[in-house]
Amino acid sequence: MRHESCFCGSDKTYSACCEPIIQGISPARTPEELMRARFTAHCRRNYAFLVDSTHPEHRGDVSEEEISRWASHVTWTSLEIHSASPGDTNDTGTVSFTAHFTMQDTPQELREDSSFAMYEGQWYYVDGHVHGQDPYIREQPRIGRNELCPCGSGKKFKKCCGR
Repeated sequence: MRHESCFCGSDKTYSACCEPIIQGISPARTPEELMRARFTAHCRRNYAFLVDSTHPEHRGDVSEEEISRWASHVTWTSLEIHSASPGDTNDTGTVSFTAHFTMQDTPQELREDSSFAMYEGQWYYVDGHVHGQDPYIREQPRIGRNELCPCGSGKKFKKCCGR
């Protein structure tokens, strides 16, 4: 019998942690448990669980094939839970986490705030807000090639500082 560590980083064995949730033996008791099980399902490429653990009202855009296509280039390496809390009521919750992975041997991370909801006595993933780099916003208007150079030389930008 193997005592494989769980991918979710809980320091428990897989069989004592996420396996019963993924196999439907016992439901997740909290949004954090479901988040950990979903991460582990990604690691084990169990895409059916990812679809099944998505809230029924939000499954329209989710399919095993789509997840598999995207995840075929990803190797999940670790999970950090930053915070987990119930929502405004006992039937909603949030989990903020960072999932570390490699894609084509390049280390990357996914930072997300996920929402969960209780539906018919079970926790489900609803959606998530992914944090990314803020886009670069130009503070000054772009200078056209044929406009005068802002350095004050009197030359066109393309013949001066725009070289």
